[in-house]
Amino acid sequence: MANEIIETYKLLEERIRSENVQIYFDMLDSPYPAFKSKAIQELTKQKIQTPIVKDFLQDPDKDVRFAAYRYLEKMGLLDEKTVKESLKDISPNIRKEAIISYISMGMEPIEYILDFAKDPDPIVRYQLLTTFLEFYPEDSNKLIEILKDDPYIKIRQLIYALDNISDTLVSINIEKSVKTMALKRYYEASDSITFFNTLKEVYFECDIDTKNLIIKFFSGIPCEIINQFMDKVMNEESNLIILQNAAKTSKKVCGIDAIPSWLIEKFIQSDDARIVKYGLSLATEKEDMGYVELCREFLDAIDDDLVIGATDYLLHFQDYSLVDYVSDFLNSLSSKRIREGLKIIRKLKLENFVGDASNIASNKIYPVSIRKSAINLLKFFKAKDYWEIPHQILKDPYESGSLKLAALNALLRLNAEMVVNI
Repeated sequence: MANEIIETYKLLEERIRSENVQIYFDMLDSPYPAFKSKAIQELTKQKIQTPIVKDFLQDPDKDVRFAAYRYLEKMGLLDEKTVKESLKDISPNIRKEAIISYISMGMEPIEYILDFAKDPDPIVRYQLLTTFLEFYPEDSNKLIEILKDDPYIKIRQLIYALDNISDTLVSINIEKSVKTMALKRYYEASDSITFFNTLKEVYFECDIDTKNLIIKFFSGIPCEIINQFMDKVMNEESNLIILQNAAKTSKKVCGIDAIPSWLIEKFIQSDDARIVKYGLSLATEKEDMGYVELCREFLDAIDDDLVIGATDYLLHFQDYSLVDYVSDFLNSLSSKRIREGLKIIRKLKLENFVGDASNIASNKIYPVSIRKSAINLLKFFKAKDYWEIPHQILKDPYESGSLKLAALNALLRLNAEMVVNI
């Protein structure tokens, strides 16, 4: 019997997966381009390999051709011939993608791609420059020389920015994307100390967005180089978004101990619920139990981020006061809180709420992701009395494929013999 169950399970799993994608194969035959594009996008998401998608590179609709190209790219099926043909597609979006592919895949000769610096679309030429800078910063002078007199202002700005990094960062008239590309090239071309010293000199003259950008780039520099400067930033900056990014960089490079307790306190006292949530996550990492009572108060807040931040903090310390909020969370109109309620049940092993989880699993009014979490709870608790719920989901032709796969796994645990009766 055991072998029969396993074989039936495998057949059912394959059938569910097939049924889930068959609708997209049917859509490929649609006369409507939007349907074909959608079908290819879904096949891409589900990583379904099929050779027929390549034929859609010849479709008369540019959006369908674009979807087909992205499919081949994501599935690792692009070859040099396809890329070179797409470089000459009438759609600039496809030419842009082909430029990225040619460069990022390391196709040779690299000089071949330089010919496309004369593309009629400025966005394509800009894409060529930015991608080349990302992958071949050491050889970028060849392309810069070709594009130095380009009429497109973003190209001229970027070329100027590359050789004038300090002026570029301080300027309020240069776009963030240009500053980012200039920083990437300068980062690749400089040693850590030179890069750091140049940026720290102009940091306090920059606007908020640029400060955040600089701080993010510092995450690639050793702790011993940036730690004193990051301490200065954390002590002197008042903008909480900058302070949050500074904390993220310091934690990544120097570890959680680099984040002072007073800064965590400042985050948690913020009026911005997302900042408070981040502060609580830092306190959790520091194993700081000083916010237990505050988090218990936050459980009655209106803002979801505040409630979830508090819940995650309390869950980390196995605080059973959360039990009193499970029912409220499960009956909430907020999907986030329902999901959090299910998390509490699992983390604290509250088996007495299995019935509530079963109601959610069987009720189609809930989003599929939440129902999957509820089904997984039935499996987690080995709730054999509720085997009929995944069984009914498997028999329902209108349930989603991903939900059915979760139900199949649950049924195998709860009542394996019923797998062969579907």
